[in-house]
Amino acid sequence: MRITRLSSLLTIILLLTCVTTTRAQRIISELESNTGVDLGVEGDSIDEKEGHRSSKVVPVDITAHTIHPIYAETIDVDVDTLTYLYQNSDRSEGLFGQYNTLSNLGSPRINRIYMQREVNNEFIFTQPFDQFLVPLKNFRHYNTKSPYMNLTYNWCGSKQTGSDHFRAIYTNNVGKHFNFGAIYDYMYGQGYYDNQSTSFMGPTAFFSYINDRYDLHFRYTHNYMKMGENGGITDDGYITNPENMTQKYDSKDIPTNLQQTWVRQEHDIVNLNHRYHIGFHRTEGDSTSRHEVFVPVTSLFHAFTLESDRRNYKSYVQPTNYYTHQYLPGDSVNDRHSMFEIVNNVGVTLHEGFNRYAVAGLSAYVGFRHRHHVMPDTIAGAATTTLRNTTYNENDVLIGGQLRRTQGTYIHYDAEANVVVAGTNAGDMNISGTGELNLPLLGDTAQVQLQGLISRENPNFYYDHYHSTYAWWDRTCDRVTQTRLGATITVPHTKTQLTVQLENIKNYTYFANVGTAVTTSDGTTVYTNEAVVRQCSDNIQIISAQLLQRLKFGPLHFNNDITYQTTSHKDVLPLPVITLHSNLFLDFKIAKVLNCQVGADLTYFTEYFAPDYSPAIGQFVTQQTAKRIPIGNYPLINVYANLALKRCRFYIQYYHVNQSDGRYFWAPHYPMNPSGLHMGISWNFYD
Repeated sequence: MRITRLSSLLTIILLLTCVTTTRAQRIISELESNTGVDLGVEGDSIDEKEGHRSSKVVPVDITAHTIHPIYAETIDVDVDTLTYLYQNSDRSEGLFGQYNTLSNLGSPRINRIYMQREVNNEFIFTQPFDQFLVPLKNFRHYNTKSPYMNLTYNWCGSKQTGSDHFRAIYTNNVGKHFNFGAIYDYMYGQGYYDNQSTSFMGPTAFFSYINDRYDLHFRYTHNYMKMGENGGITDDGYITNPENMTQKYDSKDIPTNLQQTWVRQEHDIVNLNHRYHIGFHRTEGDSTSRHEVFVPVTSLFHAFTLESDRRNYKSYVQPTNYYTHQYLPGDSVNDRHSMFEIVNNVGVTLHEGFNRYAVAGLSAYVGFRHRHHVMPDTIAGAATTTLRNTTYNENDVLIGGQLRRTQGTYIHYDAEANVVVAGTNAGDMNISGTGELNLPLLGDTAQVQLQGLISRENPNFYYDHYHSTYAWWDRTCDRVTQTRLGATITVPHTKTQLTVQLENIKNYTYFANVGTAVTTSDGTTVYTNEAVVRQCSDNIQIISAQLLQRLKFGPLHFNNDITYQTTSHKDVLPLPVITLHSNLFLDFKIAKVLNCQVGADLTYFTEYFAPDYSPAIGQFVTQQTAKRIPIGNYPLINVYANLALKRCRFYIQYYHVNQSDGRYFWAPHYPMNPSGLHMGISWNFYD
């Protein structure tokens, strides 16, 4: 079954990327035979007519970069070919186990490390799905010297419980300046627990043109996402005290709160970023190797985004005593929310380094954004409840700028600011920046980085307005004021990095569960669920310290990431005091060609009242005060082998090897996945 599914997906992506039949047969043949041919190395090409090796050299150079969403600048990044922690790349709890999640592949998650949480997306329902969705600032464009394809496939579990994740990338240059490509991303997880399946599909097309005078980057993505909502298991005792149950239950047999309930989301995203450069040519080099280079002085840039988002919460079975209120009538639920957004930013950049007096780059822009929201509503004053849709529009004009220095040996900095000068959110402002100081230390260079943030902004639109069958509010939230200061010290010689950050928030806005107690027919007391918006008018302080330490003793490596956090309002913003990820492994080679990393990693966080999850709004919420359940104080241990042979990476992992103690939860009523075998392979092809 799984082989058939993989074969179908391979066929689709090969057709999408217009790979020729001959090349496709060659790739599939190499993949199946696992010959270990070093594709792209000199002397590797096969002359089919002559039957011998030709003198053709296939270049394998490939570089990657991302795009600044506003200023359209290219930022060099690594191509994703690292072996380290590859076995964790497909886990919903994250590479370092830093997320609380609903356990299944691609399911909603929230970062336990507060300082690493991203700013809420405008269409708030996409926020918990960042394992699958890729924002523009993280999207990689490529530049290659030969056609490049990467095929990645990860899987685990059985036909009834397991998951499959297939991802294919194809990219190719036409000449030195133009690159195009396509990505096909498919996640499918049955889930180890009932009614929690995920099925996500995301094809993407992209191209770029880069030369001295003009840069252009384009991306179009269509995401289709379907997920089952089970509301968690009905009784934590199936995990915490299985010996008290009348029979032994497999994870798939444990009853869940919701049945026949799904969420579907669709997203269409278009990004266009381009720049025109004005400058001059300058001769550089010595007498033996002189060449001309283009020096940009001024750039005109334009960033355009068009996005259409839809969410549909659908249920055919009304749960009993699960939700507190039902605001819309009917025996089934079909809630629809959508947002359409257009963003245009136009500006100018004065580049650093075009002469000795231009020690920093300066940019300024003016922007306009329009958002159109649609959600369910009722007709006021009608004799019976009559349904309709209601719409809301947001229009904002903003200005912003950037001061940036990347050249030089010792000091670098990057400061950005923007202000909404007119429109729905007039008065919103955001100032952020980083600064780096590089210092010689112990024969190497130590780096001190400072971070700062000051913002005063209205909360996301959906904190003010939300209408659905099980959650409903219209209110006006106050602006949230946020101030953050931080410093990071990196010492490469000792492989140490220490980050300390302080933050103060006023009018912190969050979702809370305020469900009530209900007595059932058999006399049992249960608590219903109701999601509402809350604001804390007090100042909330968060202190965070994170230490990354890498130790090496010959082939033995012991890497540790430990984060300490404290918050002044634990009931409003709950955080674990300690979050830890440790990785102990041997790094060695077999026959000088097979790179091996064999070891075990551990994820641990101290006990705290972690956020609950509300299916009605698709968001994490603070727990209902009267029935709070602590989670944590449980180590999750996995053993693995990561292997890399020339262009191929693969791993085998036994997940949750220590399953025995009945306290393994990521979120209230959402247990961790049970122990099982996980495997994956990633293969690069050139030409």
